[in-house]
This record gives sequence, structure tokens and C-alpha cells, in this order.
Amino acid sequence: MGNNRTICVAGHSGSGKTTLIAALMKILGTSVELGTSEEEKERGMTIDLAVATHKKGDDVFSLIDTPGFSEFIEELYKGLQAAETGLLILNGEKGVEVQTELAWNVFKTLQKPAVAFVNRMDLENASFSRCMDSMRQLDNFVPLELPIRGDDGSFVGYFNLIKMQPKFISGKSGELSDSLQQEAAQLREQLLEGLSMVDDTLMEKFLAEEDIPVNEIEAALHTGMAERVLYPVACGSTTENSGMNSLLHLLQDNTPTFGESHTPADSPYGLVFSITEDPYLGTLSYTKLHGPIKEGDSVVVLGTGSKEHIKELHICHGDKPQKVGAAGAGEIVIIGKLHDVSLGAILAADANAAPLPMVDFPKPVFSRALMPATQADEEKMSTAFREVCKHKATLSFRVDDVTHEFVVSGMGEAHLSAATDRVKNRFKVSVAMNRPHVPFKETIQKNSEAMYRHKKQSGGRGQFGEVHLRLAPLPTGYEFVDEVKGGVIPGPFMPAVEKGIHEALSDGVLAGYPIDGVKVTVFFGKHHDVDSSEIAFKIASAQAFKLAMQDAGPALLEPIVKLTVLTPREYTGDIMSSLSGKRGKILGMGSVEGGIDKIEAEVPQAETQEYAIELKSLTQGRATFQREFLKYQVVGSPKLAEELLKREGKEVAAAV
Repeated sequence: MGNNRTICVAGHSGSGKTTLIAALMKILGTSVELGTSEEEKERGMTIDLAVATHKKGDDVFSLIDTPGFSEFIEELYKGLQAAETGLLILNGEKGVEVQTELAWNVFKTLQKPAVAFVNRMDLENASFSRCMDSMRQLDNFVPLELPIRGDDGSFVGYFNLIKMQPKFISGKSGELSDSLQQEAAQLREQLLEGLSMVDDTLMEKFLAEEDIPVNEIEAALHTGMAERVLYPVACGSTTENSGMNSLLHLLQDNTPTFGESHTPADSPYGLVFSITEDPYLGTLSYTKLHGPIKEGDSVVVLGTGSKEHIKELHICHGDKPQKVGAAGAGEIVIIGKLHDVSLGAILAADANAAPLPMVDFPKPVFSRALMPATQADEEKMSTAFREVCKHKATLSFRVDDVTHEFVVSGMGEAHLSAATDRVKNRFKVSVAMNRPHVPFKETIQKNSEAMYRHKKQSGGRGQFGEVHLRLAPLPTGYEFVDEVKGGVIPGPFMPAVEKGIHEALSDGVLAGYPIDGVKVTVFFGKHHDVDSSEIAFKIASAQAFKLAMQDAGPALLEPIVKLTVLTPREYTGDIMSSLSGKRGKILGMGSVEGGIDKIEAEVPQAETQEYAIELKSLTQGRATFQREFLKYQVVGSPKLAEELLKREGKEVAAAV
């Protein structure tokens, strides 16, 4: 194993991540093409994680491209899982943007060393100092370079603060003004002061005002990055091809290697951090290797015990996997044709190997009901969506138990739009998306009794069954009790009695919703030696149940969810007011790192159907949230229940 490094590139959409990766790889002599899926071409943006790899001798250098739109945040989690270091790209005109901030929060959560690059310095309104001001609000970012401007204000190069040398764009030149040199000296002093905190020898030289060699500064910089004491910032322009070599040197020579971050194994050992489906190659498992592997090896999937044979091994070149015979620890490989592998699977030669940690992904927060365009689409829809969702942590597909709708869930509108387009492109299935219905239920609030006699005579054998029962509220669930004595309802007919009640539970008396929280006790009945039958007692029990429920204080149950919101402090008041307006109950509020507040609240699900959109609007996309089902709760006000049902296109039954 050589000095293997993987860098995960993140930043806001339009900051130039994909172009920068291509530029760095071009310098290394490797040509890559990223963002080639139909959905990415249609949108002009990255949707899926992509890996570009350059191998020279024993050294392997990989860059992972991730989307710059917050709803595709899963890909950033995957990329950082496989990386030793993160590279944060900023637009020189805009500084820290929404996705910059969100990406940085993920960097911090996963405790990754990081480098920042201020791109697009050739733009007229680009301002390195403004970018640095916004970055310092995030953490201890320290510049390694300063941009140089020509007489006309255009970007002509940069000044290296470690070597104290200018580097001009080919064909351009500029004056090193006194103010720039003074600023460079001041920033270099601050850089050395910061680095002295991680290197005692450098501190002694710094305090003695001795000259410090470049190699010693870079060694301290390496330590400072590895320990996450500071985060260096470079600058340049992919358009002008400026700053690329300097950035490449920083990434290749100063960031932590795999061997410094992990203990390599001697036998096959790796983590499947991403899985895709290729129309020609089949299932492709992107695997971060922690031990060597080669074609022909056999591995065990930890946890399941299933055995896999390594038949196809590739290294990553964007959309063009390159077949290899073997790869070492620290490399990212694509393994083809694995059969029993899911996201986060650990492949090992040793069935008793220790598990490798996998990131905790955010859960889907935005749902839509699917409506197939044609009968043919309906027949293929379930299979298509399950295929698209099965390898994604933030996409899910299900049939709702209550509403019976086909529901797809993700991180927002754009996320689900990309998923439905992928289904259309790959499986030729077209669907429309609508707001899903709320899975209300019904319950009772008091005891009641009722009886029903089913009697029918129309010549020949008739039908007869009589059932007496009582209802009592339960906190949740359903309980059936048989208290019939003396054989008034013969034992062979009791299963039919219970079946009739079971069927009645699926059709409440208020609005036809399933019924929850009821104890049913059958205590009396009558039968006829000739005319009684299973169907007669089934009908009698179902009708007796409905009559009893009408007298048992029927009420609407609505699902309650727990919302956990992470927001910059300036939006806390607005969010809490918004949640209160949604009939929410604030459970708690506290502060977390970096000026972020955490708000927890109970909110009716009916009020959170569009919350992903609303929160984005309320906080300019800077807040995030998670949602989990908590409980069902009685809607206390009949007027409110009527209003909620009206939203669903239903009315309270007139007989209740």
C-alpha cells in the first residue's frame, strides 16, 4: 500500500466542483467525465456521487464528486464515509452559501480533516477577503494564498503565504502592492502562530523569530489538518486554470493518507458505501478497501454470513470503470455482480472481522403519493420504484397501510422529481405525484353495548344469527374476548363472529378509517339449529359492532410526529412560532455547536405534509429537520375533525 488518499469534494451548486475535479485529474494525465446520467444531463447538475481515480506506482489518489443541492445530501455522507479528507469549494463571488454551510456541518459531524478552495476568483465581484470572513464564522479557516489583482482589477494570480512567492496566470502579470505584501506578512504570521500550536520545534523557531523552512511549515500544516486544529484555504480559478497545481500539491502531499487514518488489514476487508445499477454491468458496489483484494477472492458479508466471489473488480474513472486484477487498502473499487449485498455491507475474508462503522444517514422527510399515468404503468410501478429506492438511504417506497396509496419519500421536491425521472428513463414508467392523504384512524371514548339479529327467510333454508357485544376503550390495539356461556352461540360459529368484527374494524363509522384502541366482548347471542351459519353470525357481529361504535363516542385519531429541527439561531423564533401555528407542542430547545439551535416538537402529521418546503422558505434553506412517527392522538374538537376530514375530501357520517 502506498500513500493512498481519497478526497471528497463538496460545495454549493455552481461553485465548480465537477469542473475542478476534471481539471485536477487532467494535470495528473487522467481524463474523466462526470455527471453523465440522463437525469444529471437534463438538470445540468450533479445528482449522484462519482469517483475519479489516478494511480501512479503504489500511490492512488481519488476525488469524489458530490451534489451541490441539499436534497441530495445522502451522496455527501457516502463520499465522506469513503474519504480521509473533505475539500470544500466556494464561489469567490458568493462565499459561504446554503450548501457550503450544510456540507460543513456534515464534515464536522463525521470529524473529517478539510481543505477549502475559493474558486472563480476571475469573476468581477469575487472577493477573497469576504469569503474568508464568512468562512471564519464556520471554523478556524486559515488562508495559504492571497489573490493578486492587475491594474484593471482582474485576477492575475495568487501569492503563496508559505513560500512567500507570487504565481501568475500564464500570460498575465501584476504589481505586488505594498498593501498586499503587508497583508501577506501579517497572514503568514498568523498562520505560523497557529501551526506552532501543533509543533513544538516550529513554536521555538517562531518565538525566536528564526526563519522556518517550507518543509517544516508543511509538516506542521499536515499535523494541524490531521488533528482538525485548522483548515487551510487556497484560491484560484478553474476557468483560468489558476491555482490548480498548488491545490493539487496541498491535497496530494499534505492531507492525511489512508494509512495514517486507519489500520490496514492483511486480507480482503472493505465497506460498501454506495451501490448503483448499470444497464450493462448490473449491480455495482462501490467499496472502500481496508485490506487488499483481487479477482478470484472469496469474502463473507458480515452480519448475514453469505459468501460472495469476487468476479469483477474495477477502479473508478467517472462513468468509465477500468477493470483491474487487484487493489490495495485505501483504494476505492467497484465490485460487480455481488448478489447479497446492501448499502453499508462489510466484506471480509475473516467471518469474525470487526465491523467497520457506517454513517448514520438522515431519514426521508418529504412524501408524495404516486399516480400511474396508464394501466401499464401501474403494473410496473411498484417494481420500478423498489429498484430505484433499494440502494438509497434517503429514498423509500411503500404502500400505506391505511390509505393504500403508493408513497415515495425523500428529502424534497427536487429529490423526488429526479427519482421519478429515473424510473421513467430506466423502466419507461410515467407517474404523477400528489400530496398523500393523511392516515387517520378512528377510536371510541366510552363503553357501549349493542345487539344485532341477522334473520333472512326466502324459502328453503334461511339465515339466522344474533350477537350481543360490548365495547370498551383501549390505549391502543384491539382485543377480542369471548364471554359467551351456555352455548347460545355454538363454538364452531365463534371464529365467524370474530371475523365479522375484524372486517368491521377496517371501516369506521366516522369516515371509513380503520379503528384502533377497542376491546370487544361478545357475551350473548342466539342461534337456530337449522338456519344458523357462519355467514349469518359474521354479518350479525359486524352490524352489532357498528351499532355499538356509534354509541361509544367515536372520535378521529390523527398521527403525531416528532420534528427535530436544527437551525441557525436567527431563525429560532420564527420556527417556534410556525410550529405553534401548526398545533405543535414544543418539547425542548437547546444549543449545539456553531450557533445552531435544536428544537424538538410534537406536531400533527397533517400539518407537516409540506414542512420540507416551508422550512426551506422560512430559513433560506439553512435549517434541516428530521421527522419520525410518535403516536396517534384523539382530535379533541369535532369542528377540527370536520375540517381535517374536509381537507381529505371526506365528511363526517351523518348518522354519527
